[in-house]
Amino acid sequence: MKISCIIIDDEPNALSLLEGHIIKIPSLALKGKFFDALEALEFLKKEQVDIIFTDINMPLLTGLELAEVLPGNQRFIFTTAYAEHALNSFSYYVIDYLLKPITFKRFIQSVNKIEAVNPVDARTAGETGQPKAVIFAKSGKQVVKIVFEEILYVKGEKEYVSVQFQNKRLLIYKRMKEMEELLPPYFRRIHLSYIINVNHIQKIEMNHVLIGDVSIPVSEHFRSSFFQFLNEKMI
Repeated sequence: MKISCIIIDDEPNALSLLEGHIIKIPSLALKGKFFDALEALEFLKKEQVDIIFTDINMPLLTGLELAEVLPGNQRFIFTTAYAEHALNSFSYYVIDYLLKPITFKRFIQSVNKIEAVNPVDARTAGETGQPKAVIFAKSGKQVVKIVFEEILYVKGEKEYVSVQFQNKRLLIYKRMKEMEELLPPYFRRIHLSYIINVNHIQKIEMNHVLIGDVSIPVSEHFRSSFFQFLNEKMI
């Protein structure tokens, strides 16, 4: 079954570029394209789609405002020319965040994330009823379900990654870069060997992040981008 989607963008060139990317992907089915969110909202009252590609900064109704009025389980990929808007999008069911101009290579990474998010039922929904994003992965001789929100951190183990949860650890045959491309935006790489879920950070001290009882170093290579990310969220 194809993944249905629509595009919303008030910039004709940006809309055309994204449309061109979508039609190259056999698994995606473009159901509509709109220059403003109000027109899209009228369409969405009658039709449902799996993914909404929407610009954030639009007149009348922004992409974030559209997300507020649609059901909580509606999936989005936000697009914008302004990187600072990414932080405001984390509270919605965001599969990915694309910074314009969107290259085809970067778009393919988003498609991989879309295809990794499987339909979920009420058993994987949170207290608010909003579904949680999941993937299925081979671990040894088993195929296991992984709920992204429950991951504390990911550690590189040569040809494998170990995925750490509160009370268990899974070893998966995948490289760190491949795993990083699958993870939602609230995961940050802070070391060649570590990707952390920022929602599970307890404190940061002396260039180390404490998650549970594990102290994870922030390497010099990733320090600048990580602390810039933190400063933007600082109050």
